[in-house]
Amino acid sequence: MSSIRKKNESELVQVFKALLKEQCYGSQSELSQALSGHGFQDVPQAKVSRLLAKLGAVKMRNTNNEKVYILPDELAVPKSKQAIQSVVLSVKHNNMQIIVKTGIGGAPLISRMLDSLGESSGILGTLAGDDTIFIAPVDASKIEEICQSIIDLLDVKVSE
Repeated sequence: MSSIRKKNESELVQVFKALLKEQCYGSQSELSQALSGHGFQDVPQAKVSRLLAKLGAVKMRNTNNEKVYILPDELAVPKSKQAIQSVVLSVKHNNMQIIVKTGIGGAPLISRMLDSLGESSGILGTLAGDDTIFIAPVDASKIEEICQSIIDLLDVKVSE
């Protein structure tokens, strides 16, 4: 039986968050070993994977240029329309999906914001890399309107 108990779940999450804030763990096995060092024995890779997903952790380069897991609130969050304009470089579509290009590291943040709008905004879902977001529209026949509403929402100036 795993040593992770329900009563320890909140403590596990707190320790896990603290480890991610160190910005030095590049693999799930490294995180599992670090948890063992904090008294959480036998934390399987699947559990680490679920914790990463639950917390919305992403892989980014740290100050040593190593790819490591970090928490999304560790990202530079644009606090104004001008900051969003400096992150979002382009918004285009190909009549099937919408592509948003951002500066490096900006895609997860903007993607999260767009996902939070829900299907009523015309967005079925998003998929983000470091600098590119793929957006699946609810209805591809309305892609032009959805694309324009994203441009308006982000208040980006798009050059044709």
